[in-house]
Amino acid sequence: MRDENKCRWMEGEMFMDAIAKSMEIIANSGEGKSLAMKAIKQARVGKYEEAEADLKHADEAIIKAHQAHSELLFYDAEHQDLKINMLLVHAADHLTAAGIIKELAEEIIYLYKTR
Repeated sequence: MRDENKCRWMEGEMFMDAIAKSMEIIANSGEGKSLAMKAIKQARVGKYEEAEADLKHADEAIIKAHQAHSELLFYDAEHQDLKINMLLVHAADHLTAAGIIKELAEEIIYLYKTR
């Protein structure tokens, strides 16, 4: 009985942590996407230094999102009891989109520079 209560408490604690990590992934991925889009707009008007700076900040934000995501993956690999919910799926979706948008922004900025 004692261990069962401890497990329930631990599950609740980890569930709250997964929510916080999911929100961290969403917030940082969103910031990364916004900065990558801003970088494209800067390059469109010839502001390449500003575009590169925005891309660097986008990369930093996306790395933070990846770190939070990795923490969840490592936790799940070790404990195998991470509860998958819509928030976590939503967070992973944001992270994937942020990575794609940043890579496309790099290519678009390159094209603006070389035209």
